[in-house]
Amino acid sequence: MAWRGVWRHLLSPLLLHAGFRPSAGRTSCEGERWDHLFGALSEASENKEFWDVFSPRMLETTQSELFEWYKANYRECVEGFLSMILYLSLVMEERRASLLDLASRAARELNPLALRAGHSPWPFFGLMDRLQLIWQAGQHAAPLLTDPWRLPPRCPALPSILQPFQQGPDGSVEHLGDLAAAWGWRGPSPAQDFSSNSVLRLARNLPPGAIMVDAGVFDGTDWSLMGILAGATVIGFEPLRENRKLVEERLPAALQQEGYEKGLHTAFSFLTVAPGEAVPRTPWLQIAPVGSRQRLGHSYIFTAGLGERVRSLNMTVRYDYSSIADQGYLKGPPNMEDEEVGLTTLDDIIDSYLSDVHTVELLKLDVEGYEMGALRGAEWLLSEGRVHFLVMEFHPGMLGSSGTDPEGLLEFLRHYCFRCFSLKIRETQSFEAFVARYVTPQATPLQGLGELEDLVCENTAWQGR
Repeated sequence: MAWRGVWRHLLSPLLLHAGFRPSAGRTSCEGERWDHLFGALSEASENKEFWDVFSPRMLETTQSELFEWYKANYRECVEGFLSMILYLSLVMEERRASLLDLASRAARELNPLALRAGHSPWPFFGLMDRLQLIWQAGQHAAPLLTDPWRLPPRCPALPSILQPFQQGPDGSVEHLGDLAAAWGWRGPSPAQDFSSNSVLRLARNLPPGAIMVDAGVFDGTDWSLMGILAGATVIGFEPLRENRKLVEERLPAALQQEGYEKGLHTAFSFLTVAPGEAVPRTPWLQIAPVGSRQRLGHSYIFTAGLGERVRSLNMTVRYDYSSIADQGYLKGPPNMEDEEVGLTTLDDIIDSYLSDVHTVELLKLDVEGYEMGALRGAEWLLSEGRVHFLVMEFHPGMLGSSGTDPEGLLEFLRHYCFRCFSLKIRETQSFEAFVARYVTPQATPLQGLGELEDLVCENTAWQGR
């Protein structure tokens, strides 16, 4: 698909949205020059074929000293500046790379949720979250625009009438049902009785030797810790150097507190993945031979993140959280640093590196809005039904700002036979009602990131493996 065709395919549905056109009246940015830009962009947006016709008024703006002024003073009106850059990147393909560099710098000044449609009167600004996918994907954009999960579910074991969120035995309470009984919980398990700590029982009750994937290890004192204590083989992913230092500092102390009897510093090891490469250079069977007892209760932490394809990128080390997805930035300390990190895919790791690993008992994702990228990089595993349980945060604010449709993510999981259970909802809700409580403007105010949901998802086609 040609680039102009990609833009047309991606943007046309949004142009038809009733709320797309800018509202009349005063703009949110002060000054005659910003008013001029607002008027020029408004005029350009009136042309439904704007990607084929360069607005004369916008052309005049970019060829004058005004453009340099906007670049130098973008902090006065970040939304307006980004709207201008977005428009120019659509109609000036030859300058797209330099324009996107400008946009990346400007986006650091924004709350992530400001990129969501409807939160700014500026023309084109509401398209920012959709274009994030294209900007990150580069030449791989066209494949990423496909939505296989919009098709009927792959698994015949999943009834078409099954909703992801089921009614509890008392007729009103959301619960984990049989999933709870299988993992050490007895009887009905109301959602309100669970916390982020209690869901860790999923890892603590893994059978010895089971494969657990911990994407987003951080300091290793939650999921990796529980997997080690259970005797599982933990496959961890942590791209940031500072977080891996925290693993070395905190995980041994946590193991000691739990009464761990083996060597505290032999319970985990780091496997280096060079940025831009898919797997470590040292063969897996050399690190952990078949039948080795070292695999039982050990965390192998890959120095990369999980994504939809193998690549390298610069990841900002934030003071509060870090994400592979470009979330924009709240006003923060000026000394935030970038670190070059590598992304690999779970399919590459399992299929071409962990040569004797065939199934994943538990996949945990804590990747701050990049869940869809990580899952797209595991579609072969998912399509083969080789992942039993999935635990993840469902955070529509972060998902939306990184270009992921929150409802689309849940449809993706349903397509690959996962039935998901909420750990927070106190009453039974349909799939549509569950999504609606997050994706309305009222649920995602600019001043906060909105609610997040802990989901436990079970593969309904797993039986008999």
